[in-house]
Amino acid sequence: MIYIKNVLLNEQRTNILIDGNRISAIGADVKQPAQATVIDGTNRVAFPTFANVHTHATMTLFRGFGDDHDLGDWLNNWIWPNERNLNPEIIYWGAKLAAVEMIKSGTTACADMYFFPTDVARAFEDCGIRAMVSNSYVSFNAEMAAGVRKSIEELEPTIEEWNKSHQLTQITINVHASNTVDDDSLRLASEFCARHNTLYHIHMNETQAEIDTCMERFGCRPYEHLEQLGIMEQCGSRLIGAHSLHLSDNEIAILAKYHANVVHNPNSNLKLASGHQFLYNELRDAGVNVTLGTDGCSSSNNLDMIEAAKVMSLLQKGWRKDPLALPATEVLKVATANGYKALRLDGGEIAVGKLADLMLVDLDNLAFVPNNNSISNLIYAAHGDAVNTVICNGAIVMQDRHVKGEEETIREARRVVNQLITIRP
Repeated sequence: MIYIKNVLLNEQRTNILIDGNRISAIGADVKQPAQATVIDGTNRVAFPTFANVHTHATMTLFRGFGDDHDLGDWLNNWIWPNERNLNPEIIYWGAKLAAVEMIKSGTTACADMYFFPTDVARAFEDCGIRAMVSNSYVSFNAEMAAGVRKSIEELEPTIEEWNKSHQLTQITINVHASNTVDDDSLRLASEFCARHNTLYHIHMNETQAEIDTCMERFGCRPYEHLEQLGIMEQCGSRLIGAHSLHLSDNEIAILAKYHANVVHNPNSNLKLASGHQFLYNELRDAGVNVTLGTDGCSSSNNLDMIEAAKVMSLLQKGWRKDPLALPATEVLKVATANGYKALRLDGGEIAVGKLADLMLVDLDNLAFVPNNNSISNLIYAAHGDAVNTVICNGAIVMQDRHVKGEEETIREARRVVNQLITIRP
């Protein structure tokens, strides 16, 4: 048991009792059990932890590498040549570095897409936080498509066994994007996810060029193409469309029809100049579950969901010319409860019966002085370094800003990056 005493929650002093992996009681009259681990919340404010619904964890090792180049140059000359050096050890330490960074900024759940998924999942398990992990197949021709099929057949038994034996992490098969994968591979991944009841995580409608390519090839837009392939119906609420930046009215209707999820990645979209007019109001009003993500550190440079939430809110206010657009309370829900819903986790809010995933923020952090409104201070003033304590699945994974093993993780990440980055244009 964990007993958090005299903590600020929704601007009121209260006590929170955690029993097992669930929140069992909240209230000023909740008494301290004799056997509980006690956390003094007198100088803390409690918030639900974040769900980062789209990222590429091991790309922490590419942070600051190849910045301020156009996308083609960056991929072809900086990233792809060095990704040939990836191996399970590099993947593990890069993902573990990401997990530590997430914990230290209040994130306890994510959807990751990269390579060597079992090693990524092991890194998150070792840090004690949740992750939906997948690879990211690309197939431009019949030979590559055959390779995707073979890889899925080889990985399926391993994934089945992992998902049966692990609680915090799940592994699935995913594909990169509708414009970088052939139709057969798109369907193969969808069928795999249907068989195993896992999430279908895919880049969608990130750039205008992607839309144009789809129109030229198929005479329709990307989500319309997925619907024609039967993938929208097959995946339904298990589909997570990363970016979903350039949408038509009909595509929004399709997303709503199948109860799909989308992920806004504001920092990445701005840095790569993909666009800034994310249709949050239109998606929300249609009933689409809108979530938030950072993308990878190679395109957003950090995994701080507080920063991502602030930028998301400010962008909505800016391009709509409406200071009332996406207030702090609403964007906090997008970054927490909506993300947990997309990942099919019973959390993202501090309430009795919910998963015990929560964070305690330091009221002595300058962003909370004075504390006229704790949610506004979190979203508009704070950064990840305001987070003092993080609990995931009823276990303390950070206390007083220290994560177990973080020194080793930093040391090993610095070592393996020299094996990863061997080409510097």
